[in-house]
Amino acid sequence: MNLHWNPAPTVMALGLLLVSGVTRAQTDIPPFGPVFLQDEIATLEVTMDADSLYAMLFGDVDYAASNPFPSSIHYISSVIDTVIDTTAIRLRGNTSLAAPKKSFKIDLNAFIPGQKFADLEKLNLNANQNDPSILRAALSWNILRRMGLAGSRTSLVKLMLNGQYMGLYVNTEHMDEEFVEEYYDRDGGNFYKCLWPATLDYISEEPDDYKFEVNGRRAYELKTNTDEDDYTDIATFISVLNNAAEGDFPCAIEEEFNVADFLKVMALDVVSANWDGYAGNKNNFYLYHNPQTGLFEYIAYDLDNTWGIDWLNLDWADRDPYLWSTEYRPLYDRLMDVPEYRNWYTHYLRKVASEYAHPDSVEAYLVPRHDMMGPLVETDAYYPLSFGFTTGDFEASLEEAWGGHVEYGILPWLETRLASLEGQLDPEAPVLIAHEVEDNAPVLDSLRVRAIVDGGGDAVEVTCWIDPGSGPQPFTMYDDGEHGDRKAGDGTWGIKVPIQWNWTTVTYHVQATSDAGLERWLPCSPVLVTVGLSPSDLVINELMSSNANNVSDNFGEFDDWVELFNAGSVPVALGGKYLTDNLSNPSKYALPAGTLSAGDWAFYWLDNDPEQGPLHAPFTLSSSGDEIALFEWDGAGEVWILLDFFPFGTSEQDASLGRYPDGADYWVWFATPTADATNNYAIILGEDAAPAPSVRSFGPNPSSDHIRWNGLSAAGTLHDAQGRLRVTFPKARGLGRGNLEAGVYLLTLEDGSRCRWVVAD
Repeated sequence: MNLHWNPAPTVMALGLLLVSGVTRAQTDIPPFGPVFLQDEIATLEVTMDADSLYAMLFGDVDYAASNPFPSSIHYISSVIDTVIDTTAIRLRGNTSLAAPKKSFKIDLNAFIPGQKFADLEKLNLNANQNDPSILRAALSWNILRRMGLAGSRTSLVKLMLNGQYMGLYVNTEHMDEEFVEEYYDRDGGNFYKCLWPATLDYISEEPDDYKFEVNGRRAYELKTNTDEDDYTDIATFISVLNNAAEGDFPCAIEEEFNVADFLKVMALDVVSANWDGYAGNKNNFYLYHNPQTGLFEYIAYDLDNTWGIDWLNLDWADRDPYLWSTEYRPLYDRLMDVPEYRNWYTHYLRKVASEYAHPDSVEAYLVPRHDMMGPLVETDAYYPLSFGFTTGDFEASLEEAWGGHVEYGILPWLETRLASLEGQLDPEAPVLIAHEVEDNAPVLDSLRVRAIVDGGGDAVEVTCWIDPGSGPQPFTMYDDGEHGDRKAGDGTWGIKVPIQWNWTTVTYHVQATSDAGLERWLPCSPVLVTVGLSPSDLVINELMSSNANNVSDNFGEFDDWVELFNAGSVPVALGGKYLTDNLSNPSKYALPAGTLSAGDWAFYWLDNDPEQGPLHAPFTLSSSGDEIALFEWDGAGEVWILLDFFPFGTSEQDASLGRYPDGADYWVWFATPTADATNNYAIILGEDAAPAPSVRSFGPNPSSDHIRWNGLSAAGTLHDAQGRLRVTFPKARGLGRGNLEAGVYLLTLEDGSRCRWVVAD
């Protein structure tokens, strides 16, 4: 089920912030960036204590895999030359820990919290020691990314340890909260690493029953939100997957799981013979509960046992793609029992075979890298130690089988598998694949609806039916990059519908049709959305996201903070209210119970240190720009009510953003922050920044293109949040965005009227 927050409607006062954050359902595919170069082999030099190096390489492998050793790194390529003095290194892997050629994890923030290298916290150096080509996993990751799916970025690196050449490695992007934020826009959801025996079989309705351990680790290991350790979401998903009645199953599973993207991954698994994933071996995948859509996402993991490598003595080249699992797997087998999903799967198999894994495409990826790698493999003393691979075996690895577990060269494997599929696939049938409908709730100014639609080559039409209570109204959706969708022609369809003054509750339903006569409605039942920002005496009053020397907590730490203010005349209860930095996850931090007197302040640390006490929230703010929201849970209506919301841009160190005066709609930068006290100090935007009494009516606010004002034609100025003059304009009744980037601006007219203008993306 999509997540929707339903704040009650309200009349918006002058300057009140109205931002509807656009959410994204479709996976983002970030550029490779400077650490994942595709056309050269970088050098990574690691320096560490000699005794630590010996202990890591020749000591107890379990200790070396779980305990980071202090180190420093020097990363060298044609575009980057960086030394980081304080890092950590440890072994990584499972069965490969005993291999002579080790794999390693570089941890940038093990000893310095928050430290990153090119926006990465960790580097995984994979030996892929069972693969004579070293390239099978990287090939699979590359295809997943080209398919628009979350897949690790990879590159090749030459590893030096204390000056000794350790061999050629595949640098593989680490999967953690930064990974899911990069690919799905938001972290915050539960992220599970699923290893053998992760069958997704039903155990019970008790969430804790899915915390069972095998070999000293959980089969479903929660990697985020570990303090809460709440398995309710995965228990619900597994229950629906296994227990939904046959007739109800499609609607039920699509409210819990991104079916289409899983079938795409399965199509690549079949073409590449990934038998070590979910369907083949109940192993090696992640599940991410995406807060943007409320759906679980399936993310592939550990893709080296592919493209003709087999340890089970099965001929995967001829295996029936519709009977891929060797045992019952509910997620695979129940989907195959639904004719519509089987047609989707067949469509994706044909697409992978004809496009993403076409022999010409695969060869174009492999050959240039193989040619670059040759000299470094030849001098890699560790390359032959695990299985006896020779330089000749590497040179022949694209075309020839090695024997044993390497039953095919990569290219002959592909030729054999594609030829087999030609006689195994169902006859081609028209498909209409529509999925991942989502909106921008909480809805404040306009309702944005998106859905991903693929007609399998047929032309499609997508319509959003919106009913404000007077009957459904059709709004054509577009895939042109201009209607709240994403990029033109990318398969994501969208529409932005302005909220009318008399709309308090609306329902929407997405209809997709194809010229083959197919029709699909998303979701199965219309979605109810309540619009508006609920008026509240309790407001976000001041915040700081770059605290270096301003105020410290009881532990001597200078952390982010936020101040609330009761602008009313009676006490306000704090219980049942929540702070968050993510509109899609309202319940991040529950305010401690109590009351706040009229005209008083409440102060909280946003430091991600909840273990330090009840006034410490489990999140931080980004000094490069973020958002903060105040929610209240209405248990009777089972809805989240948005009480206050404020997005902001880049923060100056030791400056705070706050309302001026306390509780007002007018926000300014404070050169002297006033934590847990009245906002009456000098402000960065000038000494006379208090609102003039002749304030006019401005709108819309926020806006992505322009702002208008009523009642006069006046000249004025526009300053950014740092107080810099950005625009001076002659008499006019409106102001266009022009080249202004998104952020908060101060509009001042010649009569002294002022307005905080939020320029949205």
